[in-house]
Amino acid sequence: MDWITCTKSFVAVIQHGSQSRAAKHLDISNSALSKRLSWLEQQLGVQLLKRTTRHLSLTDAGETFFQRSLLILEQWQQLLHETTATNSDIHGSLRIGSSLTTSNPILINAIAKFAQQYPNVNISLQPVTQGQLPDLALDIIISSAINDFNSTSYIAAPLFETQARFYASPDYLEQHDPLSSPEQLQQHNCLLLGHQHHQQAYLFDNDIRLLLKSNFITSNPESLIASAVAGMGLILTSPYNVQRELNHGLLIPVLSQLKQPPETTFAYYPKLHYQHEKTKRFIDVIKQCTDNE
Repeated sequence: MDWITCTKSFVAVIQHGSQSRAAKHLDISNSALSKRLSWLEQQLGVQLLKRTTRHLSLTDAGETFFQRSLLILEQWQQLLHETTATNSDIHGSLRIGSSLTTSNPILINAIAKFAQQYPNVNISLQPVTQGQLPDLALDIIISSAINDFNSTSYIAAPLFETQARFYASPDYLEQHDPLSSPEQLQQHNCLLLGHQHHQQAYLFDNDIRLLLKSNFITSNPESLIASAVAGMGLILTSPYNVQRELNHGLLIPVLSQLKQPPETTFAYYPKLHYQHEKTKRFIDVIKQCTDNE
């Protein structure tokens, strides 16, 4: 008996809905499967399954063990594959979470380049809230600094630095007097990222502090960029976030010398007992994309 074999057998029982179907799938006898399940419960010291002659269900402990087993068995398979994989043989899944806008050129270019280099990897991207702690359901989170994350379980790898600046659409600038000093920004509509406050204080280089006002706030960065393009006001954001709009002349830098203090974007990923090859290679690709900017 061993942990991996017995855990796989337990998972098979749940996935196939009965012990007999699981035994057939595993090509073992019912009695052999029963011994594996019994061994697993003895080692854990808890009951995992409620068994009757016609019904089988999970206990609370069994439900927890089942959910975590799915993740651990997947990581185990990744370990086996990545230990023997060659550069052209990387496959499986890469689950990315990001607090960056989903249209961020750095992120999208990195995903596109990674997909081209490793076509057998299935990539999923999902948004995460800024400051959200790393999640074991994700292989990697791309985010600015997260406070109080568990450094004993996760690694924080710095990727690139950026400084937020002001941008506006040509139409907005044509309809307003030219901006020549930071203080004038306080008389303009500055589109803000947030949930409820239409006035927000910001710190800039050289210890400049400004109270910015807005008639429109949103927690969706893409909507904020679209509202700036529509001429609703000025936007304060990283140049990476609006590179496409800058390239097409939809937004123009305003007071280019005025910048917020540098902010570092990190890759957060679990500390594992083995090198997660897909995560490592994706981080390498992101750094290549930022080096080329």
